[in-house]
Amino acid sequence: MSDELIGKTIGGYDILERIGQGGMATVYRARQKSMNRTVALKILPRHLLRDETYLQRFEREVRIVAQLEHRNIVPVHDYGEYDGQPYIAMRYMPAGSVDDLLTKGPIPVEQVLSIVEQVAPALDYAHTKNVLHRDLKPSNILLDDEGGAYITDFGIARLVGQDQETSGITLTAHGVIGTPSYMSPEQAQGQPLDGRSDVYSLGIMLFEMLTGRRPFLNETPYGVAVMQVTTPPPSPRSINPVLTLAVEQVVFNALKKKAENRYQTAVQLAEALRLAVDRPDSIFDTQPRGVPAQDGLDVTQPHSVSPTDDYTVPSTPPDIQPALPPQPPPVYTPPPISQQMRPASIPARARRRAARFPGNVWLLAMVGGLIGCGALTVLVVFVVININNLFGGAPPTATPPPTLDPTSAAAREAALGGMANTPGVTPVFMLVTPIPTRTPLPEPSPGVAPVGVRPTPTTDPDLSSETPALIYFDRRDNSDGIFHYDLRTGVETRLTHESTSSAYPRVSPDTARMVFQVDQDGRSDIFVMELSTRQTIRLTDDDADNRLPSWSPDGRWIVYAASSGEGGAYDLYRVRSDGSGEPQLLYADGQRNSHPRYSPDGSAIVFTGGHPRDATTWEIRRLDLLTGEIIALTDNDMRDASPTFTPAGEQIVFVTEGQGGGAVASMSAAGGEAQVIYDDDGFAWGVDFTPDGELLVFNSQRGERSTLLIMRADGSDARQIDDVTGFYASWGPAL
Repeated sequence: MSDELIGKTIGGYDILERIGQGGMATVYRARQKSMNRTVALKILPRHLLRDETYLQRFEREVRIVAQLEHRNIVPVHDYGEYDGQPYIAMRYMPAGSVDDLLTKGPIPVEQVLSIVEQVAPALDYAHTKNVLHRDLKPSNILLDDEGGAYITDFGIARLVGQDQETSGITLTAHGVIGTPSYMSPEQAQGQPLDGRSDVYSLGIMLFEMLTGRRPFLNETPYGVAVMQVTTPPPSPRSINPVLTLAVEQVVFNALKKKAENRYQTAVQLAEALRLAVDRPDSIFDTQPRGVPAQDGLDVTQPHSVSPTDDYTVPSTPPDIQPALPPQPPPVYTPPPISQQMRPASIPARARRRAARFPGNVWLLAMVGGLIGCGALTVLVVFVVININNLFGGAPPTATPPPTLDPTSAAAREAALGGMANTPGVTPVFMLVTPIPTRTPLPEPSPGVAPVGVRPTPTTDPDLSSETPALIYFDRRDNSDGIFHYDLRTGVETRLTHESTSSAYPRVSPDTARMVFQVDQDGRSDIFVMELSTRQTIRLTDDDADNRLPSWSPDGRWIVYAASSGEGGAYDLYRVRSDGSGEPQLLYADGQRNSHPRYSPDGSAIVFTGGHPRDATTWEIRRLDLLTGEIIALTDNDMRDASPTFTPAGEQIVFVTEGQGGGAVASMSAAGGEAQVIYDDDGFAWGVDFTPDGELLVFNSQRGERSTLLIMRADGSDARQIDDVTGFYASWGPAL
């Protein structure tokens, strides 16, 4: 919604200014003429009036809040409709939200305690009324001028024991809803919830208020949701050393993966925090009542605190950081990437907190919300069938590759792959463990029919005749699958077997094949499928987590990221796309290097690099395959990730911070000031260009729902593709 409403009168309210823009509504400061008081007026935008989901959420918030009368829950004064647009009039909170406080960094412990002690009773009160909030986060805690803290946004709240079907409301495509960064493990897995799920979300808030950052960071909301289930939180004291051991233990207890091991009520958490603040030596007394002291705390060692010991590592989807050992990490100062690394000459962009989905930007609904990041659709831990139980040896410790004389013709040929094993030529790449015998994936079920025909197939004259379809992955029937969607007929077909969890497809330059990753036993391996026959070959089979594959311009190589088993570090590798030869190491520095993409001429690779646990260090980097030189193309304290070259090779498009958590940005291939070309209230990511570079496709994720959009390369004329949901689309051929 534009600002055209400012100055107008709606239902007896004079609109004064816009104070927030969320995924579900725009919020204005307004004056109620009849009462001569200032209110916050929340209005559903016109473009969402046709979406029954948003209308139901809007009305649902009014019905639920009407049942709740607590001094620390934002009251609703009025509900009405103006020119077909529903609105809610609420108490105006002049001091903004807790999210606004966090823009200045960690919040003082005493102020954190005050906020928690006000929010906790309100949360427990809602639970006594059988209401679960399900989206508790800093942007949904509003403040008044006197330090009062109030819970707001019950738009996705649910009555305990009432599922979506019996309530007559279907809020999302898959039933998992919320903001990935704050949702409990059981919420991320779509399990039944009770009040302890909101307690976990309060624990995430507590971590963020005390440290200034969230405990789980990843390139996509999808990955963050998985980490909620599989990964222990880092030590708050390693981020904010002024915190006491007792306060840290309260955080760890609130973030137990199993609901029965964490605080059973929000007030119990608040009481433990009060005790930890008043008596820093009270670490043994901050344990949740009814939970054995040894759960998360070694009583024989008073200064030993464990983030969690109640989790098990299930089969883990791709694009996440591996589970870390259950002990607080040391304070870490990231080392330089290599002695040859130099930052590009670029003006530093405005400093913003990394990996934050801005509070008032969402105001009363998530965005940022998953593989959405279509992102986001928020999904999680999968149980997948083991594919032939193939295991191999772990690759040896990687070292940065040597450099070559770029003037040498042999060196150039070696760098580009044609002479990687030629005698007398030292390749840029290090050789690693050979691949064992390849075994194809299970074929799709015989006679599998298209999933369905969309009622309004897309017909667009801009679409290339060579790429009339999209290939993407989505969560269906409890596993990720890869799907083909014909833009002209509206027919969607599943390409991978239902028994496997497959994701992150990329179509080859000649559109005849696709490369993708398959998740099994907590790791991923790389496969290639011949699209015409559905025959597959396996390219990797080792103990590493191999993910986010992509093609070389000539289609002979697959480049990908592989975990090195060192606290979340990933290295860059390539392997021949026909399954011959051995994987070759491209780059390793002990940090997190991911999402590699070849330049159109094959002479360079652009990728995301930075510290595994700190998204503020993630930058866009380029590896020169002739010299081995690494160049930083961005240099700021924001999360920049998922780069890809435009087909002409002159620009790099990547994901940076935006109003919904992720925005699409573009910059010169040589580095320079970036320009955001698309930003909405969703987490935008997964960009892929048509071969002519005229159009690009990407997904925008709100909560766990991810829609696919097509737009022109300059960011104009963005449009959603029918009612298709999915992630990480790639242009492909008709089948």
